[in-house]
Amino acid sequence: MKRFVKCLLILLLLVPLAFSLFGGEKETEEGKADEIVIGVTLQDLSNEFIAMLKDAIVKRQQDMYPDITLIINDAEGDAEKQDSQMHSFISQGVDAIIVCPRDTYAIIPSIEAAVAAGVPVVTLSALAAEKVGQGSITSENADGGEMEMQHVADNIGGKGKIAILRGPIGASAEIGRYEGYERVLTKYPDIEVVFDQTGNWSREQGMAIMENWLQTGVKLDAVVAQNDEMILGALMAAEAAGVDDEIFLAGLDGIPDAFQAVEDGRLDCTLLQDSIGQAYGSVDMAVKGAMGEPMEDVNIPFELVTIENVADYWARIEM
Repeated sequence: MKRFVKCLLILLLLVPLAFSLFGGEKETEEGKADEIVIGVTLQDLSNEFIAMLKDAIVKRQQDMYPDITLIINDAEGDAEKQDSQMHSFISQGVDAIIVCPRDTYAIIPSIEAAVAAGVPVVTLSALAAEKVGQGSITSENADGGEMEMQHVADNIGGKGKIAILRGPIGASAEIGRYEGYERVLTKYPDIEVVFDQTGNWSREQGMAIMENWLQTGVKLDAVVAQNDEMILGALMAAEAAGVDDEIFLAGLDGIPDAFQAVEDGRLDCTLLQDSIGQAYGSVDMAVKGAMGEPMEDVNIPFELVTIENVADYWARIEM
């Protein structure tokens, strides 16, 4: 009987220890539940705007959520690689995912898989083509494209020959911004789009394409680019050819190099896409999702930046 009682006491002591080692909720040194882990996959960190998003995400985590872990992946402009990263996050059992989609359609199955696995997903800056359970924080690209093209139309007197530099075909921003362009161009039959080509968000490609356009001998009144990297490349080519003062050059994103070019009078305009606001909001939303709170869709409007107001905007891209 004594032996039985002794064995029973030992078992009673061992059960809580076994539970703490092999089951139940793990505890941190501070006595809190395990830290939240957020997976982040960004479309291409070689793009300056995307790099700005990444830096702002890290800053938000460090300032507001020091106990949260971020796993940041670079899709390197590859939709298949981003899909693999999404599924890896699901397999790792992350608590939420932030994705800046490379391809608006290709990303849908992996978002669906994450949502089906109970992992909240936030689409950042770029959208998926369908709403499949995710929250989003972005700037309405069609509105940005419309604002940019309207400013161009106003400055060339509603007529002339223009060229368009698009982002990667199928990207959310490429589709939306071109939709915005068309809203304006339908009102101006005397504006002729003589060139329309993708520069894949690249400064180098923007420069090479612009060089080719200039070599055709066609006199352009404006070049409208769907991001700043491409228009800065086009600006370099125009300056090298000595025609930069003859062509209205418009970009979009509001990266530091574009702000400087506007301030220097070399670039006619850009539009601020609020990288800090988008990135901070994505982290806040992912944390809410990880904690089981509802997520929403947030739109941060674009803002036109010209030589008249650029001095007021520098603080908006500094952290």
